[in-house]
This record gives sequence, structure tokens and C-alpha cells, in this order.
Amino acid sequence: MTHKERLQAVVEGKKTDRPAFAAWGPHMNLIDRNAKDFAEATIQYQNTYQFDFIKLMPNGMYFTEDFGQQLKPAEHIFDDTWMNVEKSAIKDPHEWAKLKMPDIKKGALAREIEVCKRVNDYFQGEVPVLATVFSPYIWMGEMTGGFFHPETIIAHFTYSEKYTRPALEMIAETNARLMEAFVDAGAAGFFLGYQCGMAKLMGKEMFDEYARKYDVMNIEAVKDRTWFNMAHICHGDAETSEWFLDYPVDAFNWADQEEGQHSIAEMRKLTDKVLVGGLNHANGRSYHDLAGRYLPSSDFAGSNREVIKARITRKVKAALEAGGPKTVISGGCGWSEGSLPRFGLWREVMEEIGQEA
Repeated sequence: MTHKERLQAVVEGKKTDRPAFAAWGPHMNLIDRNAKDFAEATIQYQNTYQFDFIKLMPNGMYFTEDFGQQLKPAEHIFDDTWMNVEKSAIKDPHEWAKLKMPDIKKGALAREIEVCKRVNDYFQGEVPVLATVFSPYIWMGEMTGGFFHPETIIAHFTYSEKYTRPALEMIAETNARLMEAFVDAGAAGFFLGYQCGMAKLMGKEMFDEYARKYDVMNIEAVKDRTWFNMAHICHGDAETSEWFLDYPVDAFNWADQEEGQHSIAEMRKLTDKVLVGGLNHANGRSYHDLAGRYLPSSDFAGSNREVIKARITRKVKAALEAGGPKTVISGGCGWSEGSLPRFGLWREVMEEIGQEA
């Protein structure tokens, strides 16, 4: 089976020659500002690891660049962009009224479209390519302090609707135009990023009005021209993640291995969509996140190859049993750079499980 055939079979709930798998992460920090370098690195990444779809891995702030967000270039591979904001696009709610819709044929947006086209031109449709976009409410959150200050955009929505509502609608329209351009460049679908943690802070009523309404509008606009749209439900908890289950997408990805989240078995009872997960993507030692939740270490952690292989095999088989044929094996978010040396071992496991079947 080709990668496209394998993923299509998963979407249809049909038997595959081996389990489908994919991984992504902040692996392009040093070259993601140059379209040629970025595309070539993505092609090399796919040719090395042979994943069943390509999730394009731009810096998570790329959309905000054309609105005036100033980002410091990465100095090394571990230098994540979200840590390198030198100047936020919006510091005061009145500034939302000054934003102008960017030209997607110029700047950072044009760069990302070019990367998508270059990668698709190389693989000629045999490897599905998912362009990365985030919800309009996430883009606005990133413009006002992002991960460190999510309360800022919520305050703007609450107290400054006169300024935020027109900006939200303009940003949603920009997102729509960008998504159409990605499809024209060959994207098979989208990696749709939704911050479940921010949604929880917003509350259900605000979420429905400022997030869901525009998310669904953006997805519906491209749904008939794409065939694999995956909602990435990041952070949050099991209860809040259920707010996204009626989104018109083909697959869900979330941190099923983390405390307080639905397991694959639990999520399978809630939806018949493709489930993407099964492995722990964390790196290094176990730790507690900013919300105080315990996060176990990566399933790739350790020095003994056979121990790691046995662990991966056990976890993959458990995920497939719980999720059924409509399951893609991955982590719940981006894999760290320290995981890359184990991707070959992971592929070996997937091939052996396919041979057993």
C-alpha cells in the first residue's frame, strides 16, 4: 500500500497492510523561515521516516507575523518559536481596530503556501500533506501574549467586543483564504490546532460564540475539497475535549496518555471518527506540567533498544485494540527532537505488527 492508500483505508475503516503512523514536532526551527530550505527538510524528513501523512511543521506563530508579531530567529534546534516573541502584535484592545487583512500572496503566509506546494509537487499526491492552521481565537491569543497570558484575549473578548469582534471576523476570513490557497497547493487536508486549555478558560458560552462558530465556518469552506482534516485538541481535559467532537472533521488527535484525558477506548465510545494517538510523546523524565498534572516520560525514553521496542509494541497493539481499524498511531502533540533517533525503531515495530496480522 502507498501512504495515501493506507490512510484512506483507515478513514474507511478497512484493513491495512500495517498500522498507519505519523509524527511531527518543532523540528524545523532553524530553517522554517525559508521556503526552499523548509520544503527540502520536510521532504527529507518524510523520506527518512516514511510516515503515512505529512503534517507541515511551520513555526506556531507564522500567521501572526504578517499582523506585526515580531519573532526572534531560533539560535538552535531546541529554541522553540513560542518562546521567542520579541513584540506582540496587540498590546491594547483598541489596537484590534488598526489591523489590516494581510495579502496571502506576500510575507509569511505566502511562504507557507509555497512550502506546501513544493512538498506536494515532490510527492505527487502519494503522501497526504496536512497544512497547519489554528483557530482564529488561537491566532488572536498568540497576538496578545499566547501561552503565557491566555487571560488577556479572554478579557478582550469580554470587555472590548466593539474592537475584537470585527478583528475576529477579519482573521477568520484570512484563515479561510489561506486554507483555500493551501488546498490549491495540493493539501489533502488540515492539521487544525485547537487549544482546549484556552477553551476551558473561556467557558462554554464564550467558546461557542468566539471559537466554534468560526472554526466550523472555516472547516466547512474546504470540507468538500479535502479528505483528511484532523482536529488537534491540545491540553485541557476530557470534559472540555468533548466540545470539539461534533466538529466536521475526519480525525481527532489529543493527549490520550495524559492524566485527566480520555483514553482511546473512552474516546471510541464517543465518536466513530479516526483516532490519532496511543503513544506518549513527552521527552525525558516524568514531570508535572504548568497545570500540575503528572505526565509520564516518553515511550521512547531509555537506553535499552529491546525494552523500548517491547514497550512500543505493547502500546501500539493496545491502541489498535481500543480504537479499531480507524486508528492512526502517534503521540498526543509534537514529538521532541530527542525522539527522532527512535523513529526508525518505531517504524520497525509497525512493519512487524503488519506482518503478524
